[in-house]
Amino acid sequence: MSQKVRLGIVGSGFMGQLAHIANYATIDDCELVALAEGRSETAQAIAQRYGIREVYPNHREMLEKAEIDGVVAVMGFHLYHTLVADILEAGKPTATEKPICLQSDSARKLVGLAEGKGLLYQVGYMKRHDPASKIVRKTVQNWKVSGEMGDMTYVRIAMPSGDWIYEHERPIDKGDAPATYDGQVSETAPAWMGELGRQYIGFINFYIHQVNLLRYLIGEDYTVTYVDPRSRILVAISDSGVPCTLEMAPCGLRNRWEESYRICFDGGRIDLQLPAPMARQRAGDVAIYTGSGFGDGTEPQEIRPLIPQRWAFLEQARHFVHCLKTGSPTIAPASDAIKDLEVSEQYIRLLMGAEGNSAST
Repeated sequence: MSQKVRLGIVGSGFMGQLAHIANYATIDDCELVALAEGRSETAQAIAQRYGIREVYPNHREMLEKAEIDGVVAVMGFHLYHTLVADILEAGKPTATEKPICLQSDSARKLVGLAEGKGLLYQVGYMKRHDPASKIVRKTVQNWKVSGEMGDMTYVRIAMPSGDWIYEHERPIDKGDAPATYDGQVSETAPAWMGELGRQYIGFINFYIHQVNLLRYLIGEDYTVTYVDPRSRILVAISDSGVPCTLEMAPCGLRNRWEESYRICFDGGRIDLQLPAPMARQRAGDVAIYTGSGFGDGTEPQEIRPLIPQRWAFLEQARHFVHCLKTGSPTIAPASDAIKDLEVSEQYIRLLMGAEGNSAST
């Protein structure tokens, strides 16, 4: 593909405008051709700001009429099970926000559809695209292959609440109501979850990034083995036997963002701090420690890689365009996103057991 990548956008709410459209509009190899948005007045204002030539009331009309090479769909994830199916059926490579949808069965169907048609399907785990995350993943891979730091021994993730918006400007909104269309059906949490379905939706909305990034950083799948009754900590074991924890209840500060990852080896440690999702021109920070100094003949050393300050959302957009132009695989494939829902289902099943045990005692 030598010419610019022609993209159609579906949805233009807060994230659609500020984390996606605004970024794709800056990429030289990309042309925003069409916007599907049910709020007609708001859609026209957005199209004018970002130079989008064509506006459609829904994605089906856009898919039928617009000449596009791919689609970026940023809607509520409860709509992806049918929305993305329509896009893939139309033969268009697709990028969406996270999670892939609500139910793992639906996710498997979507991925099967994309694979059957040979289509690129990228899910919006922008933290994988942060330059700091890439450094951590590469360091972990190198240490595992070389064995120079011994075995990987422990992974700890801490994710309190914080200010994820970081005073980002408000999106365009003319106050007009979106139009509905036939087949616009919301997906729900799996029925077997019962009253915990609401907690499941909250978990995949907020913590699915950490669920996904853990697998990316250590290069291994894992299984959830424990959830405390009050959902303050999740414990998992990786395929190679490494214990991993996700702390969900540290005291967060409203005017800060404190997302941290610590990956430990016998003879070294990697610390990763990631910025607020909407903090532009900010990348994560990495500290690499080698040697313990505890009488093992090594001296502790600290390495602070110089990291380019690139916004993960913009890097994600550039990556999707690059993959479309070159045919390269994405580093955030939809096939991997299925596993995130499976992990989240494990979380709910264990929470059911934990609540039952708590009630019985």
